[in-house]
Amino acid sequence: MKIPRLLFVLFATAVSACLLLAGPVLLLPSNASQQPTRASAGKFKVVYLRVKNKDYRVFQEELKKERVLEGIVSDLNDTFVLPSDITLTFGECGEANAFYDPAKQRVTMCYELVESFYEIFGDSETNEDELDDAVAGATIFIFFHELGHALVHVLDLPITGKEEDAVDQLSLFVLTDGTDSGEKAALDGARALALEGRDQATTVDDLAFWDEHSLNEQRFYNIICGIYGQNPKKYAGLVKEEILPKARAERCEAEYQQIERSWAKLLAPHLRQTGK
Repeated sequence: MKIPRLLFVLFATAVSACLLLAGPVLLLPSNASQQPTRASAGKFKVVYLRVKNKDYRVFQEELKKERVLEGIVSDLNDTFVLPSDITLTFGECGEANAFYDPAKQRVTMCYELVESFYEIFGDSETNEDELDDAVAGATIFIFFHELGHALVHVLDLPITGKEEDAVDQLSLFVLTDGTDSGEKAALDGARALALEGRDQATTVDDLAFWDEHSLNEQRFYNIICGIYGQNPKKYAGLVKEEILPKARAERCEAEYQQIERSWAKLLAPHLRQTGK
């Protein structure tokens, strides 16, 4: 893993996304005078877990040195009102994963997941800088996905349908902020799912239709549909190059507007209004 470049991109993208998250919500007329509905008893906090793997220890020391998590936590605390604490950490998990633990109210990003993204994107990127950017983007997408689980739990947000699909939509909503870096992170998240799905291609009978997650290919199309729907002119190439089928593209703008409207309404009562 090439740590420094990843850290800087991770930090910059996360800060940009966090700062812009409240923007589209607070600009909605119906939310202009809405105040947080709960007392601010909680905060986002950072915790560093014990790491055995030598390479991961180096990564953790760089995280501490650059105060990457502390920067993310600061922006999240400036954005949200929480009734209780949510902790963020990178950890050694024994598998490529990321998860939210409701018992500990902790979001854990696994070092193994970052490492797996380097393997997933290894054959598709032309140079190390592009590889670092792709890994950072996919990591950011998954981070906001897991943050979505934490917010659904701690803020007791009502969700209908699959929660996994809903928090994919939250990550999409946060990252499609009109900036190239945020939108690229969403695209990288989608690409990681597609590439992983391709590598795991198997028979129909072996597909995990029972899983709480939609199939990787379905998640890929849902995400790129949202990216296209947010700015059809900018991302017309997705349709032109037949990455996004025309039949789906026709509905994407309305689908994205529904995602934006729904998450804006859900989050509005829990956002800080100071200085807005």
